[in-house]
Amino acid sequence: MLSKLQKIFLIALGGFSTQAMAADRPIQFPAYESAIVVSSTLSQTIGGRRAPGWGVGGEAIYSRDTFNTGGSLKYFPEGTDNPIFSVFVGSGYKRLLQLQVGYGTEDAIYRVHSEMDLPVVWTFTKNAMHGVFKRPGVLDYYPNNRFVVSMTWEKYDSARHLDNIAFGLGLRY
Repeated sequence: MLSKLQKIFLIALGGFSTQAMAADRPIQFPAYESAIVVSSTLSQTIGGRRAPGWGVGGEAIYSRDTFNTGGSLKYFPEGTDNPIFSVFVGSGYKRLLQLQVGYGTEDAIYRVHSEMDLPVVWTFTKNAMHGVFKRPGVLDYYPNNRFVVSMTWEKYDSARHLDNIAFGLGLRY
């Protein structure tokens, strides 16, 4: 039986080896979505009577085309003594919708993660308030602005009272 540290190492190694194969292929599309996003999050648990309430944390996620990997840290001050660490890999449609599975201090974790550029969200909201429902173009916001908003739904296998929804603000590198 593998220890928790060995399982985390194997998951991370699998993620890096898959990315090494992707690095050998030629870039076919000049506008591919590749990014490392480092963000801070605010979480709210969504389960049961023993739910610890709100929590804070952070995460770093690397996404390229359909592959993503990363790690997160969460701390629920009213319900856990130790912080919760997890490492995960996944697949999805660029950064807009990612399905992830991982392992951490609370055993297996399943995640649905989504990221959007903050200027796109801001411009879409501003246009929607005036009744214009169109996708923002490049000229509607600063293309070099790296701020990102994220939303994550997490489900823990062995600690259902920690299931949560998290909202984050971060930077894309």
